[in-house]
Amino acid sequence: MSIENVSGVRADIAQMLERIRDVSNKSGAFKVDDLAHQSGEFNGVMQSASKILDSVNNSQNQSDALKDQYLKGDPNVSLAQVVLSSEKSKMAFEGLIIVRNKCLDSYKEIMNMPV
Repeated sequence: MSIENVSGVRADIAQMLERIRDVSNKSGAFKVDDLAHQSGEFNGVMQSASKILDSVNNSQNQSDALKDQYLKGDPNVSLAQVVLSSEKSKMAFEGLIIVRNKCLDSYKEIMNMPV
């Protein structure tokens, strides 16, 4: 890979990250109020994390409810709604897993630091 291609790849990655941020902001799955930033304490971070977990859980519950309504033959629920809700729920959960893994990696790195 030449140097010219590296800058193109970085631009592609930056563009993809921007798209992910846009989708995340529009879906509302990871909306975090400024509680953690205002308090600067661990308690604020934990409250924000709890709200995010509740949001992902609610997304999954709504997806399951829509799926059940569709399977029962509810005429007000379309297949497109079920698929869209399922994908939003899946994206929120995958994002949560990515954040969890990054936190675990950071913890491991901190624990391996010499004192």
